[in-house]
Amino acid sequence: FFGLTGPGVVKSVLGEDVTADELGGPSVHSQSGVTDFVVPDEVAALRKVKELLNYLPDNSASKPPFQPTSDPLTRRTWDVDLLLKKAFNSPTGFNTPFDISIIIQQMCDHGDYFEIQPERARNTICALGRIGGNVVGFVANNSAVSSGQIDIDAAYKNARFIRFCNIYNIPVIFMEDTTGFLPGRDQETGGIVQAGRAMLDAIIDLRTPRFLVIVRNAFGGAYASFNNYPTGADFVCALPTTRLAVMGPAGVEYVYKDEVRKIRGSIKSRIAEATQQNIAAGMSEADASAAAQTAVAEWQKQEEALLTQRYERELMNPNEALSLGSISQIVMPSDLRKVLGEQLELHLKGYQPAPMSGVQREFH
Repeated sequence: FFGLTGPGVVKSVLGEDVTADELGGPSVHSQSGVTDFVVPDEVAALRKVKELLNYLPDNSASKPPFQPTSDPLTRRTWDVDLLLKKAFNSPTGFNTPFDISIIIQQMCDHGDYFEIQPERARNTICALGRIGGNVVGFVANNSAVSSGQIDIDAAYKNARFIRFCNIYNIPVIFMEDTTGFLPGRDQETGGIVQAGRAMLDAIIDLRTPRFLVIVRNAFGGAYASFNNYPTGADFVCALPTTRLAVMGPAGVEYVYKDEVRKIRGSIKSRIAEATQQNIAAGMSEADASAAAQTAVAEWQKQEEALLTQRYERELMNPNEALSLGSISQIVMPSDLRKVLGEQLELHLKGYQPAPMSGVQREFH
């Protein structure tokens, strides 16, 4: 899967031989995706291979190796709770970025996990780990980089890793915290639609047990293509911090369009009325108009903020998703390892490892 082909030369499961010098040394960002790892010498390469093979089966017809652990499946993941509390109690609230790898570490046995392509597309994390001794792959949006939005590099990184897990009978846990695909002309001309399709195809073709944890944001096309029930997920759960909707906060404009139209339609008359009141109170016409505009703008801001709160309360929350069947369970952060570990054990009992014989669509 990952072989040494000469001094300072490594070979990836994904592509061709390259040297560490060609890619800029061990801290390179390999945008082309030709390697999974870059190492400085042969000894480091062999250690990396040994670490990787610890998670892989002997062949594609076998299960990944089970490794008994002294880390109890019922261990409470309190650090996840503390991480989320610290993030959401900060001034930026739901927009506070945090490193999703901290949650992955808390879920894995003894905190050990093995990240794939660690220097590329940091807005998504792909890693191998174990929960209760069972090998599992993680595909997680990382809000600490670019708000976790899925761009071309992230989509291809996810797609390749998901296909790899599919071939070698590795179950996958998806962890979602993204506001969508990265917009912009550069992404569109670069092929974000094709990259997103490749990721979606890989998810749909995935035959191993697969689960989705919605950590925070799950909006629009990103949610629709990130291993939910319609795309074949075996189990979907959400943390209480989840904001799940077809659209993000901007959905207020459409869901409550009559209320928004009424607020904005009354601005002109409110300014005129407030101006007359200010003039009657002894202010000059210019000062009266300026004060009225300021007061009405503040009123508009407050009214639209109330509509946003109503949107979050009525629609953009895990309880609404639970009632609609989009998720199966709301999980407390401290119970995340226990719930996912139990689901993993349950679904692995019914999974029979076998070589790939079904659909596995190609992409370029």
